[in-house]
Amino acid sequence: MSLTIQEITDRDQWNDFLTRQPRGHLLQSYEWGELNKYLGGRIYRLGALENGRLIGVMLLLVNPVPLPTRIPGLKLSWLYSSRGPTVESPDSPALPALIEQAHKIAKKERAVVLRLEPNIADDDPNEHVWLAAYNNLGFRTNPIAVHGRRSWVLDIRPNHEELLAQFKMTWRQNVRSAKRKGVIIREITSDDEADFDAYYELLKVTSERDAFFIHNKDYHREILRHFASKGDAVLYIAEHEGTPIAAKMLIRFGDWCWDMFGATSNEKRNLKPAYLLQYTCFQWAQSRGCSYFDFRTIPEILQPGEEMWGVYEYKKGFGGFSRLNMPTQDYVYRPVIYTLWRKLVEYRRAKRHQARQKIELERAARGQSQRKDDAPGEIPATPKESSSPAKVQTNAKGQQDADQITTSSPSS
Repeated sequence: MSLTIQEITDRDQWNDFLTRQPRGHLLQSYEWGELNKYLGGRIYRLGALENGRLIGVMLLLVNPVPLPTRIPGLKLSWLYSSRGPTVESPDSPALPALIEQAHKIAKKERAVVLRLEPNIADDDPNEHVWLAAYNNLGFRTNPIAVHGRRSWVLDIRPNHEELLAQFKMTWRQNVRSAKRKGVIIREITSDDEADFDAYYELLKVTSERDAFFIHNKDYHREILRHFASKGDAVLYIAEHEGTPIAAKMLIRFGDWCWDMFGATSNEKRNLKPAYLLQYTCFQWAQSRGCSYFDFRTIPEILQPGEEMWGVYEYKKGFGGFSRLNMPTQDYVYRPVIYTLWRKLVEYRRAKRHQARQKIELERAARGQSQRKDDAPGEIPATPKESSSPAKVQTNAKGQQDADQITTSSPSS
């Protein structure tokens, strides 16, 4: 047996392997690496080949360590793989080989930690075996995730009518009511400047209302450029009497569809456009051969008062199930810096949680009926906290800095 590790530059070879794997994920796709480079990030695409056949991959991002103060001459990094690496089984020879290559990169990049968040979740009967495999390779569990651990997923293999029947009664009524009242859903492209401006304006409105960061308009256009050209992304806008009132961007990778970005206007919310728009999204994903629709992040702890509780209740109304990813795995190279950094993270997390819990409880107190009227916009791919407890931001690469706590799940 001949096993080699090399950087992969063939898009089709990379994506074909990932889409054949049950644990392949959008955030490991070739395109996602390109998007990180577009935002100024540095990446490694590592592939494990056995006798020339690809048997494992890992998209590795290089990030600067966010030191509290700048120290001249001290430039440290941390390495991160979001929903990776991807190998065929816990005992695959590709896993230790990819990790060994990552160690070499860590030395060159002066890394403090190698942080992995593989796409292994509680729906995998071998989750404990995967955890043991990483533990045997020297990793330790970190309870603080970069990319939100828990997501809401809907099986969309049933036909349209069967899918609709699984919705809560009020959700079904809202879908039909929006259509009856003249809400129209149409597909738009990044080439139509007026439509794309309308989409982005809705995102800005939702960002201000629900306190999360959004990337600039060109980044959203770049996402569509990478995925829509192959029919793997769609941008929908909901209108009423010519006025844009809601929008969604979806991305397909393999047989999964991700609900990437969403927005709703502050006007005409009584028309319930988000519900009809969401149902249309399911239909698009079905037409592209998808089996599962990933709504993305919901609270890790499912109880009122947790951040994104209102978003969770909205998503849950369409049916589906919770999927909890395995804990973050850290391989530590510089334990002193790592320990100080982690303590800072824990402090900031506790402070943020306290502030956000107050906001969520206030929202919950407004009553169930108002929450139904105010279907929340989706949180973008990879937000992080800012110095303000109510605002969520990302760094230049679209990834949360490692000294921040993510609140969601493009992107993740």
